[in-house]
Amino acid sequence: MKFSFEKYGQQLLLFIESSLPKLAGALLILGIGWWLSNQAVRLMFRAMSRSKTDTGLVTFISSLTRALLKILVCITAAAQLGMNVSSIIAALGAAGLAVGLALKENLSNIACGAQIIFTKPFLVGDYIAYGDTEGTVERIETMFTTLRTFDNKEIVIPNSKITSGVIVNYSAMATRRLDLKYSVGYGEDIAKVKHLLSELIENHPIVLKDPSPLVAVGEHRESAVIVEVRVWCKTEDYLALYFDMQEKVKLAFDEAGIRIPYHQMDVHMKHD
Repeated sequence: MKFSFEKYGQQLLLFIESSLPKLAGALLILGIGWWLSNQAVRLMFRAMSRSKTDTGLVTFISSLTRALLKILVCITAAAQLGMNVSSIIAALGAAGLAVGLALKENLSNIACGAQIIFTKPFLVGDYIAYGDTEGTVERIETMFTTLRTFDNKEIVIPNSKITSGVIVNYSAMATRRLDLKYSVGYGEDIAKVKHLLSELIENHPIVLKDPSPLVAVGEHRESAVIVEVRVWCKTEDYLALYFDMQEKVKLAFDEAGIRIPYHQMDVHMKHD
């Protein structure tokens, strides 16, 4: 029995000695290949960014290239160990088919990510709305699109979801129309109200002259007349104009003595 243990021990040592160069080579390929793949993706990212390529396309291609290079490094390391690469590729193909069927939703996200990149319904930096969600597009990646809201929350939406829904891109056009409504009492001079609003619009530096602004009576409600204001501005000035107009109109109405009605209830007391 002692002789048998020595024999097996010698065979193990011989196997280790013969396999050690291959194992060291495989580990070297894996380590250097992993590092080189990261460097290659980083250089590609910088080059594409400097060439002013669309940011969404840059992030999408970078994440996809990183995954492909890592797979190639692993296959090369396996070949160094003496494994049959053809068998590995065939096995990966079969496994990929099985995994693809199991993870068809993820594959759909990748395909929809490519669709977003090439059809460009929105770009990185655009302000969009998807359902009840609004935000600025931060990243378009292989599987997800990331939005940042005004209150600095990060929202991650699967690409397959965002391409199957209705998307409103507020940044697509250079100009936007701002629609405002103001309530005034039935006893107020409507001509005076319209003249006051028209002066505010005419003197406002953000309001565009073309298309022409509109000030008109829009509705007759139970306790108020609704005067509508429609003005055009640059897309990036939309919110600034909205908040500024709300403040200026309130101050102007107060100064001119124009009453803004509000909901109220009249109670009549009957004495016996």
